[in-house]
Amino acid sequence: MYFNTKFNIRLLLCVAACTMCWTIALADSTDTNTAVKVNSSSYQDWADRTDISAKFQTNHKPIYSIETLQPIGHYDNNSKSVVFVQGKVSSHGGASQIANGYANHVTRNAGGIVYEYDFNQSTQSIGTTGSIGLGYRRLSKGEHSYVGINAFYDYAFKEHYKRASLGVEYVTGENELYANFYKSLGNGTSSYRIFKRDEMIPAPFNTPDINVSVGESHEKRVASGYDIGYARTFKNARYIRAYVDRYHWNRMNGEIRDLEWSNPDIYNYNIGFRVNGVYSNGIKTGINVNVTPHISVGMGYDKPFGHSGEFYVQTLYTLGKSKFALFGGKHSDDSMTTARSKMLDKIERQDMQGLNLNGDFRVHYPHDSLD
Repeated sequence: MYFNTKFNIRLLLCVAACTMCWTIALADSTDTNTAVKVNSSSYQDWADRTDISAKFQTNHKPIYSIETLQPIGHYDNNSKSVVFVQGKVSSHGGASQIANGYANHVTRNAGGIVYEYDFNQSTQSIGTTGSIGLGYRRLSKGEHSYVGINAFYDYAFKEHYKRASLGVEYVTGENELYANFYKSLGNGTSSYRIFKRDEMIPAPFNTPDINVSVGESHEKRVASGYDIGYARTFKNARYIRAYVDRYHWNRMNGEIRDLEWSNPDIYNYNIGFRVNGVYSNGIKTGINVNVTPHISVGMGYDKPFGHSGEFYVQTLYTLGKSKFALFGGKHSDDSMTTARSKMLDKIERQDMQGLNLNGDFRVHYPHDSLD
C-alpha cells in the first residue's frame, strides 16, 4: 500500500510536469504570421526533448525521473540564441544524513543520574524532488561554438530542502565544458519544550515523576558546493557521449543538544552529540549511448575521495525520437554545425545532499517529595 501511494504521487507529479511543458511547447510552436495550428510536428518537437529514466546505483534505491527542456519563444535553425526552461521530477533526488540523539537524565541538584543515552546516524534518500530552471544560450558568429548561463531552483517535497544553483557552459565542436555552483536556501529549524507530570523514570527505577521537561529539536540543512565537468561526443558516432565530472560539497557539521544546554545545571553534564555531516569530494565518469531513437543506456562510476566507489546504470526512454542512434538513427550530420545541434540539449546537474538533526531530551528537575 505504501509503495502504491508513493508511486501514484510521483506519477501525478510527472503528468503535471509533462502537461505544463507540453502546453508551453505547443504555444511556442505558433508562427506569428499564421494562425495557431497544432500538428504532429509540434508534438514531435516537444516529445524529442522529454525523457523518462530509471537509474540503478550500488547501495542506493532506484531513481525514477521525468525531465524535459523546452524553448521559450520562437527558435529555429536560423536563430542565433535561445531562451529555454528545463524541469525535472525525480523519485529519489539525493541523499540525507540523519542523526538522532536521545538522553533521559536528571539535573545535578536532583542527584546527577543519566537514565538513558542513545545516538545513531544513517544515510537515507531525500525522497521526491522537483527542479525548475531557466537558461540562455548564444551561438558564435560562425556557429561553431556557444556560451550559456542558467539558474535553477530545487525542492525536496518530503524534507522541504531548498537549493538554488547558477551554471555556465561553453560548447565548441564536439567538446562541452560546464560548471554549476549550488547554494543552500536557508536551514529549517523547529523546537518545543513542555513539562509533563506523569513521565516515567526508566528502568530499573520504573517510577512516575511529576516534574519532567520534555524537549525536542529538529534542524535540516542542504549542502552548498559545485561541480565542474567535461563531456565529448564523436563526429562519426554522435550517438555516444562520454563525460567526467568533478564535484565538491562543503562540510556540514552539527551538534545535537538540549534546548536548555546553556543552563549551568544541565550543561555540567555535557550531554551533546557531535555530528559529522556532509563532506564529499569526488569524480563521476561515464558514457551514454543512444541505442535506438527511443532508448539510450548509460553506465558510469562514482568515486568519492577517501571512500569506495559505486557503479551505476541508467536507462532512458525518449517520448519522441533522438536524431542520432546506433540503430535506426543517424551516426553523423553535416547539415548543421555540432554546436547548433546541441543548443537544446539538457543541462547536467548534481543531486541534493542534506543533513537532518533530531534531538529528544527528557530532563528531570528536583521537586518536593510530597508533590
